Amino acid sequence: MTEVRTRFAPSPSGFLHVGGARTALFNYLYAKAKKGKFLLRIEDTDQDRSTEASFKIILESLKWLGMEWDEGPGVGGPNGPYTQSERIHIYKEYTDKLISEKKAYRCFCSAEELEGKKKQADAMGIPYIYDGKCSDLTDAEIQSQIENKIPFTVRFKTPHKIVIVDDMIQGKVKFESKLIGDFIIVKSDGFPSYNYAVVIDDALMKITHVIRGVGHLSNTPRQILIFEAFGFPLPRFAHASEIVGTDGKKLSKRAGATSVLAFRDLGYSSDTMRNYMALLGWTSPDGKEYMSDEELCSVFDVERCSKSPATFDVFKKLKEEEKETVDFNKLSLLGLAEYLNPKSKLNWMSNKYIRDVKIETLGKELEPFLKDCQIPEEYKKGTNPQLLSILDSVRVYLDRLIQAPPYIEEFFLENLQFENEEAKQLILEGNGKAVVSAFYQAVKAKPLTTPDEYKEAMAKAGETTGEKGRTLFMPIRAITTGKSHGLELPILFSLLGQEKLVKRMEQLAGALGLSI
Repeated sequence: MTEVRTRFAPSPSGFLHVGGARTALFNYLYAKAKKGKFLLRIEDTDQDRSTEASFKIILESLKWLGMEWDEGPGVGGPNGPYTQSERIHIYKEYTDKLISEKKAYRCFCSAEELEGKKKQADAMGIPYIYDGKCSDLTDAEIQSQIENKIPFTVRFKTPHKIVIVDDMIQGKVKFESKLIGDFIIVKSDGFPSYNYAVVIDDALMKITHVIRGVGHLSNTPRQILIFEAFGFPLPRFAHASEIVGTDGKKLSKRAGATSVLAFRDLGYSSDTMRNYMALLGWTSPDGKEYMSDEELCSVFDVERCSKSPATFDVFKKLKEEEKETVDFNKLSLLGLAEYLNPKSKLNWMSNKYIRDVKIETLGKELEPFLKDCQIPEEYKKGTNPQLLSILDSVRVYLDRLIQAPPYIEEFFLENLQFENEEAKQLILEGNGKAVVSAFYQAVKAKPLTTPDEYKEAMAKAGETTGEKGRTLFMPIRAITTGKSHGLELPILFSLLGQEKLVKRMEQLAGALGLSI
């Protein structure tokens, strides 16, 4: 049986976003499930847009996601080089072959001439198709143009036929090649077009399955024609469904198409991101959603992918006034976090992962988020027993690890102080003193341990004073934390414990000269 070989072939012209990462993941999982090979190839023939910085970000993103490639940059392999700009001599060899066999030809039409013909077609309301003007030039005419240094492209001579794409996800799709026309395979700068280079690379790298987004389906007939022109065996094609945001529209910089590394920095684990992205357009045979990497690598099959768009529900739906102003790629981490959907499947998976994973593993994953945490240095080590004990207490409340430091900091606060005058005034103004006294008495009245029990104590203070909402919660927050905003109080109280909570209230009341 032929070895399954898949590839991910990004262009280094930006960061790796969720759409590209899912394509990489589907290729990775399918190769692993079939005991095959997963290749990485960098398609940098667009020299104007390709950058070294982007190349490095893509590699960093894939490594964070745990998708190690079997062949490619940094790894090598028998079918390299794995960067297209280093393969120009290979493409030239195959281009010369096509020209010699009259399957391609040089086109000397200028950009201005072609643009004029395109505008004319647009004015007539018909699609623009190259008219083949240069397809029948004589050898003498061609040589004259070359000697006069007239720039040229190379066009593929498209045979008229019905091209059938037998897609593993979309089914059989038919294309009429005469609607394609003779398309450019080598640009005037000598670099191959995407549709041309990808065919030669896939053939020489022995790719058996081309798995990518449905947006590439329209490119496939051109690629099939080139495969056939060279006599290369066709790979199987699989075009995964479009990913849409919570508004049902295609992901964009204003609708969640942000770098996957942003999710790392927000505190989601790579395990969780892989699990979540795997379900964007694919379902497991038994309908299971929360899965380990081992499970995904054993049961993933591209033929179980859906044609229907997959919803990326990580971000909230933007308000009308935000749609033209919010750019997810320019937001800070705090800004991005403001738009996270707390009820997303990613949050559910992340919380389950944080609760289930070994506490030692979680401690190591937490370390980067403790760098600026206001706790003693020795507790910033992911192996510190006391840190792990605190983390074990709070992890049930976490959707992502960036939420952990504020909880951990609270455990180390000894000499509590008011952070500003605003926090003091929450107690001193209105009925604040009465609320504080009533809550203190409710906490002291009986043993309390759970968040629900502390909610009842807060409600009791409300009944005693007639206060509710902000005028109830804010004085309680100020007298227990010294702050005017922060963590969810019932959860914090249950983690601190009754004794420490009482001590805090007495300390801050003393600072104000209050008797509670």
